[in-house]
Amino acid sequence: MELIFFILLVIGLAAGQTQLTTTSFRGESSENAVDFVSSSKPIRTKSQKITTDSNKKPMFTDCDSYNMAQVKEEQDKGTFVIQVNARDDDPPNAGGTVTYKIVKREGGSKDYFTIDSTTGEVRTSTPFDRDEPFNQKEMYVTIQATDNGRPKLSDICTFKVTITDINDNSPQLDQQDYIAQVAEDLKVKSEVMRIFAYDIDDGNNSKLTYGFNVSNDFLNFFRIDPNTGVVYLQQSLAGYKNSRFTNQVVVKDNGALPKSTDAPISIVVVGSDKKSPTIEKLTPDGVLELKENFNNYSDHLVTIVARSNIADNEIAFELIKGKTPQTNKEQTFALTPSTENTYSAYITLARPLDYETVTEYSLSVRIKNKDIMDISIDIPVKVLDVNDEVPTFIEYLKGSVVENDDPGAQAMVVRAFDKDGTSENNVVSYDLQTHADVFSIDRQSGVIKSLQGFDRELVKVYNVKVRAYDNSPSALLNNGRPNEIVQIFQISIEDRNDNAPKFTQSVYNCTDIVENFDIGKDVGEVKAVDQDSASQIIYSIVDGNIGEAFYIENTTGRIKVKNKLDFETIEQYKLRVRAFDGIFEDFAMVQIFISNVNDERPVFEKHNKTIHIEEETIPDGCIIHVKAYDPDIRDRTADQHIVYTVENDFIRVTSDGCVSITKKLDRDRPFGSPSRQVFIIAYDNDGAPNSMSNATEIIIVLIDINDNAPFLNVTEVVWPENKDPHEGDNQITELSADDYDGPENGPPFIYQLADEASDDIRNKFTIMGLTLHALVMFDREEKKYYDIPILVTDSGNPPLSKVSILRVVIGDVNDNPAKDGSSEIFVYKYENWNKDITIGRVYVEDPDDWDLPDKIFLQLDYYDLFLLSKHDPGMIIMSNGISEGKYFLRFNVTEENLPLIPRHTVFADVTVTVKEIPQEAVVKSGSVRIVGSSIEEFVEKSFTTNLSKKDELQQHIAEIVNTSVANVDVFTVMTTPSNSSLIDVRFSAHGSPYYAPEKLNNKLTDYQEKLEIELDMTFEMISINECLNENTCGIGNSCFNKLNISDDEPAVVYTNRTSFVGVKSFVEAKCDCIDIMPSTCLNGGIMDEYTGICSCPVGYEGPFCEILSVAFYGNGWAMYRGFEACNATEIILSVAPRTDNGLIFYAGPLTYRHALLSKEFMSLELRDGVPVLKIDNGFHPIEVLTKYNNGQAKSLNDGAAHKIRITLVYSKTETNLELEVDDCKSTCMQFETLPARLLRINGPLQVGGLSKKFSEEQYKMLWNSIAPTDVGFQGCIKNLTFNNNYYNLGQPSDFLEAIPDCSYGMQQAVSFGIDSNFLVAILVCVAVLILLLLAVVVHRRKHDNLNEKDIDDTTENIINYEDEGGGECDAHFNLSVFPMAPTKEGIQRSENPEVNGTEPDISVFLDTKKHSCDKDPENLPYDDVRHYAYEGDGNSTGSLSSLGSCTDDGDLDFNYLSSFGKRFSKLADMYDYDGSDDDTQNGGDEAWC
Repeated sequence: MELIFFILLVIGLAAGQTQLTTTSFRGESSENAVDFVSSSKPIRTKSQKITTDSNKKPMFTDCDSYNMAQVKEEQDKGTFVIQVNARDDDPPNAGGTVTYKIVKREGGSKDYFTIDSTTGEVRTSTPFDRDEPFNQKEMYVTIQATDNGRPKLSDICTFKVTITDINDNSPQLDQQDYIAQVAEDLKVKSEVMRIFAYDIDDGNNSKLTYGFNVSNDFLNFFRIDPNTGVVYLQQSLAGYKNSRFTNQVVVKDNGALPKSTDAPISIVVVGSDKKSPTIEKLTPDGVLELKENFNNYSDHLVTIVARSNIADNEIAFELIKGKTPQTNKEQTFALTPSTENTYSAYITLARPLDYETVTEYSLSVRIKNKDIMDISIDIPVKVLDVNDEVPTFIEYLKGSVVENDDPGAQAMVVRAFDKDGTSENNVVSYDLQTHADVFSIDRQSGVIKSLQGFDRELVKVYNVKVRAYDNSPSALLNNGRPNEIVQIFQISIEDRNDNAPKFTQSVYNCTDIVENFDIGKDVGEVKAVDQDSASQIIYSIVDGNIGEAFYIENTTGRIKVKNKLDFETIEQYKLRVRAFDGIFEDFAMVQIFISNVNDERPVFEKHNKTIHIEEETIPDGCIIHVKAYDPDIRDRTADQHIVYTVENDFIRVTSDGCVSITKKLDRDRPFGSPSRQVFIIAYDNDGAPNSMSNATEIIIVLIDINDNAPFLNVTEVVWPENKDPHEGDNQITELSADDYDGPENGPPFIYQLADEASDDIRNKFTIMGLTLHALVMFDREEKKYYDIPILVTDSGNPPLSKVSILRVVIGDVNDNPAKDGSSEIFVYKYENWNKDITIGRVYVEDPDDWDLPDKIFLQLDYYDLFLLSKHDPGMIIMSNGISEGKYFLRFNVTEENLPLIPRHTVFADVTVTVKEIPQEAVVKSGSVRIVGSSIEEFVEKSFTTNLSKKDELQQHIAEIVNTSVANVDVFTVMTTPSNSSLIDVRFSAHGSPYYAPEKLNNKLTDYQEKLEIELDMTFEMISINECLNENTCGIGNSCFNKLNISDDEPAVVYTNRTSFVGVKSFVEAKCDCIDIMPSTCLNGGIMDEYTGICSCPVGYEGPFCEILSVAFYGNGWAMYRGFEACNATEIILSVAPRTDNGLIFYAGPLTYRHALLSKEFMSLELRDGVPVLKIDNGFHPIEVLTKYNNGQAKSLNDGAAHKIRITLVYSKTETNLELEVDDCKSTCMQFETLPARLLRINGPLQVGGLSKKFSEEQYKMLWNSIAPTDVGFQGCIKNLTFNNNYYNLGQPSDFLEAIPDCSYGMQQAVSFGIDSNFLVAILVCVAVLILLLLAVVVHRRKHDNLNEKDIDDTTENIINYEDEGGGECDAHFNLSVFPMAPTKEGIQRSENPEVNGTEPDISVFLDTKKHSCDKDPENLPYDDVRHYAYEGDGNSTGSLSSLGSCTDDGDLDFNYLSSFGKRFSKLADMYDYDGSDDDTQNGGDEAWC
C-alpha cells in the first residue's frame, strides 16, 4: 500500500505541480529517529527516496526547421532572422520561464547574431557578404534555452542561416578595351574575337548578357552572341581594307535591378595577305574534367596546336590572367610552349584544386602570329568533388538529463559539418563510442536520448564519446572507410529535489550572550545539509522568538540580534528554526542564554517633586527622602548599591537618600529666584567607573519673607533753572519705587526725606505724599544737580526701609557768555573705512551746557580735510583721505541769546591726532571687559597727569610685552552691547609682526591684579567670550565668537576737552560651529587659483603651509586659539612621547579668577604611558582611560607615533564621548556619557604644559582634584585638528621652551644618553674657539690697510664686508639643519633707564645689559664659528650687534641713548627708531629665538 501511495503521489505532483511539505523532525540523537508524524505529510525513512520535484527541461521541438532561416547579405545590423522557441511545461514561476542566449566556443569567432533573451528573436549583429573574398554563404548559430527551475535546466539548438544573394556586384570584363584585326577576305559568319566577363554574384544576378550600345556601321558588319560574348562577322569586308570599326561592348547581369559594365571595342580590317592563326588541334576538345585531388603538375592537361597562316610559322601563346579565381586570377593553371616546335603549347596544373572553393574554370588562350594577328579560344575546366573533408563538430557543448526522468528524455543534439561540396561526400552520420548502454543517438539528426532513469547522487556526469562520419570512402586515407571525427561531450545529470535537508545538530546552544550586544551582532549559526546540490536551503525562525529579539539570515543560517536584549526581562530564548528547500523541511532547537551586564539605569521611586521652604533659612533634617533601585538586581530587598550625588552647592544628599539644605537660599531679585531646580543623581554599582546613572528632579519653592528694602526705580529727573516755585506748579516728579520681595511685602510705599538729608536739601526740596516739590529757584551754573536721599518704606510685616538717591538735574538756560577754548581729539583711522567720519565737537569755555542752538561755528582752515556738520552744530567731519599726523584746527564761535547774552564771537582751537591702524592690528587684538568706569571716564585725561585711563593702560601693556608705547594701540573703547554698566576695550601690540591675541591676553592675565589696582577698575573678563552663557544661542546649539569690525562707523567717545575716535569692533556670538580655515597660504606658500591648493616651501607640510608639529622638553608650553562650543566635536592628534607622564593639551581657564566665569575644561595627558582624558562640561569633572578588551592598557611611550581621536556629540538627553587610540575601534575605544551640555571653555588651548599653575586648594575648589596635571610633556605632538581644521602647531601664539617641527637636537641628545654637563663642556670649548677666531680676525683687520675703514664708520657688522662673503644675505646656508639651543619666551627685561634730566651712568647701563644677556638662555647666537661667520638666510639670530643681541624685534626702541651725552650722540642717531628693522626675521611671525 505504501508503494502505491508514493506512486500516486509522484503522479499527482507531476500532473498538478503540487508542493508538499515533509514531516518535521527533531531530536537529540544522531539516529534521526522520528519524534512525531503528521498524517497530512508523507513518511520518509533513511532508506526511502521520494521524488516530488517535477522540474522539466526546456526543449527545442522545431530545431530542424530553423535550418530554413535566411537573411540577405549587406543588411544593416539588427535585421530580423528568425524567432526560436523552446517549450517548458513547468509553471512560469517554477521552471516554466525560459531565457535564451547564444553560445559559442571559448575564444571562437566574433558575434554575428544577437538574441532577445525573453522572446527568442534572433537578429544580425553585423552585415554579411556572401561574395568573394568573404564567401559568407552559410552561418551557424547555437542557441541555449535555460529555464528558471531548481536546478536550472537547458537545451541547445544549432542551426544554419543561409545568406542569400543581392545584386551588389557589377559584371567584370577581362580587358579594359578590345582591339582586333580581321582580314578583308574573312568569310561571313566566321568568329572575329571573344569578349569574356564574370559576375561574382549568384543566380540571375550573375547571369550575363552581351551587346553593343552604339548604333553605327559597326553593327552592319559585326554581331555578338548575347550569351557567349563571341563576336561574328555578318557582312563581307571586301574593299574595306584599312578600315576601323569601333563600338562599345556592354555586359549586363540579369538581376532585378541590373548592373552593367562596358568597354571600347575596335576592329581593324587588314589585307587578305594577313591571316589570323587557326587552331589545328585542341586536345581534349570540350570540357576538361579534373578531380579536386589531382596533383600531377607535369601532365599536359590540354595540348594546343596552331597554324600561323603566314610564312613565318612561329606563334606566341598567352594564357590570360583574369580578374576572378574562375578566370585564373590565382594562376591555378599555367601555359608552357612546346620545346619541340614553335606552333604548339601545353596547359598544366600549377596550384592545387579545391572543389569547395572553385567548381569550374574558364581559361582564355590568345594566339598571335608575327603579323600581330590573333585569335582567342576558351577552354572550360570542371572540378570534380572528392571526399577530402573531415566532418567537424560545430560547437563543443554540454548536455543534460534531469534525474529520475523517464527513458527517452533528450539529453542534447550534436551537429557536425562536412565541407565537401556534394551530397555524395558531405552527408554526416553519428554513433556512440561509449555509454551506449545508457544513451542512444539518432544516426541522422544527432539527437542523444536517455535509455534509462538516472540518480544524480550516484553519477553526476557522463563523458559520452560521439563519432561523426561522412558517406563515402575517404580521399585522404585511401583505406576505403569514410572520413570521421570523434569528440567527447559531457552530459550532466541535473539535480531534482528529492532529498530533505537535515540540521547538523538537533539542539544548538549559544551561551555568554551579553544583554548589551549590538544590534546586528552574530549570536550563533545553524547549518543544514541537503544531498541535492541544487536545492537552496532557506532558514527561518518559526517559534520562540519573543519580542522579535533575533533574526536569522535566510541563506547562511546566522542568527543575529534584531532588538535590544534585556536580561532582566528574559534570561533564555528557545528558538525553533526551520530549514526549507522548497519542498522538504527540517527543524532544530536553538537555546540562547543571556548574560547580565550593568546596562539598566537606576530607577527612582515616586516622591514629592515640589518642596516648599522659607527663604533665607536652613531647615533642620531632611526636606525629602529619595530612593532609587537598580533594575539589574532583581531582589528589591537586597542592597541596591546606589550612590547619590547632587551638583548644586546649596544641597546635599546622603547615602540613604536624605536630601537637606546646606546654605540659605534667596528668592528675590536680582540674584535670587522664586524656586530652585535640583537634580539628584543616582549611580549604581557603588559609583564604579562602569556604573549607570539616572537623575530625578526636585523643585524647591521658596516662601517669601520681607528681607529686601524698597528702592527708587527712577533715579534721575530734570528741573529747569531760574524757575520760581511760587509761580505755578512746583512739582518736580512723582516718586516711583520697586521691591524685590513678593507683592505681599512690597507696595504701597511711603516716601520721606532721609535723616541724612542736609539742611540745604531740606530747604530746597520737600515730599508731599508721592510727589517731590521744589521750594526755591535754582541756578545750573551754581550747581548742575542735587542728590536727594529719600527713605522708601514698604508694607511688609515687619516693614523695611531703605534710602535711595534721586538725582535732580538742573536744566540749563543759556545765561553765560562763551569764552575761548581748546580741545584734543585722537583718531585711529582704520584702513578699511570707506567714508568721511564725525570725530567730535568744537569746544569753547562755557558754563552752559545746553546752548548749541545759540551758537554759530565758523571754520578757519583745513577745509580740504575737515568740515563742520550742517546738521549738528559744531560737529567736525574728517575726510577719509586724510593722512597720519597732527592737525591744528581753528574756529570762530559766535553766540547770542538775547536779552541774557549779547552777540559776541570767541576763538576755539582743536588738535586732531590721526594714527593709521591696519586691519591686522584689529584682527590680532586682545580684549578686556571692565567694570567700574564709563567710556567717558576711561578716555578723559586727568588734570594732574594729563593722562587718561586709556593712556595708562597703553603704557602698562607696552611694559608687559616689552615694546615701545608707539607699538601699542588701544583702539576700541565702547559700552558693552549686552550690559551698559560695562565697557569693552580692545588693544594690539607689535614688534615686527603683530602679537597674537592669545599672547596679549596671556600677558595681561599675568598682571591683572596689579593693573586693576593702578587703574582703579576691575577686569570682569580678559579675552571677551560671548558664548559662555548657554542661553545666548540656546541650550545645545553651537556657538562661536565672531569679531565684527565696522568699515563705515567708528566707536566715538565725546568729552568736553578730550574726544576719542576708535574702531568699532566687538565680539558677537554666532550660533554655529565655524570652519576655521586660512584664506591664503601661509609662510610663503603659493595658492593655485584654479584648484585652491597651496604649493609650500620645504618644511611646511600643512594644507595651507602650516608647521604641523611641535616638541617639548618637559618644561615648556605652547598656546593657541581655544576650542569653540560645537555640538559635534572631533579632535585628532598624533603624539610620540619620550616619557610616561605629561600633559598633552589643556583647554580651559588660565587662572582661578577666569575659572569663576566658567570652570569647564578638557585635558589630555599621559599617566604611566596611557592616555587619560579629563573633562568637565559644567556638571562635574570625570576622567576616561583607554583600556583594551583584555583590561590591560597600552603604553604609548614605545618610540612610535600614536594617533588619538576624541569625539563629543551632543543630544537633548546626553553628551556622548569617545576616546580612541590608533584606530583601534571597539578593541580599545572608550565610551562615556556626560550630562547634556556643550563644552564652553573660557581660555585658550595650551599644548605641552600649563603656562600658569593652579594651587592644590584651587584644584580642589574647582574640580575636586580631577584636574589637569602640571607635569610637562616630553616628545613630539603633530597633526592636531579640531573638526578637520589643522592647528599651526609650529607657530604658536605664545610659548615657552617649544620647538617647531620637532627638530629638537638637545632632546635627541638626551634621549641618546648624552649628559647635559657634557654638552655644557662642549659649548665652553666652542666658545674658546670662537674667541681665538675673533682674535685672528681683529689682527687681520689691523694689518689690512687697503680695506681699513674710517674710524667713524660704525656698523653692526663686527667683521669685514669681505669676510661675510659680500653681504648679509649672500651666504645662503640653511642653518635650520643644525641642532639649535633651547628656546623660550624672553624673560622680563630690566626697565629702560629713565631720563630725569640728569645723565645716567653709562657703566651701570652696560653692566645691566651684559648681566641680562649673560643670564638669558634665549640669547643667541652662542659663540661658535657657525653663528659668527654666517648671518645669511636661515640664521635665526639676525643681527650680531651686541646692543641688539638680547632683544627681539619689538625691543628696538633706543631713544634713551640720546640721554647718555654727546659722546653717544652718533650711536643714538644710528639707532634712532624709524618703525622698521632691516635685520629682522624673514617670515613675518615671531622669531623662535
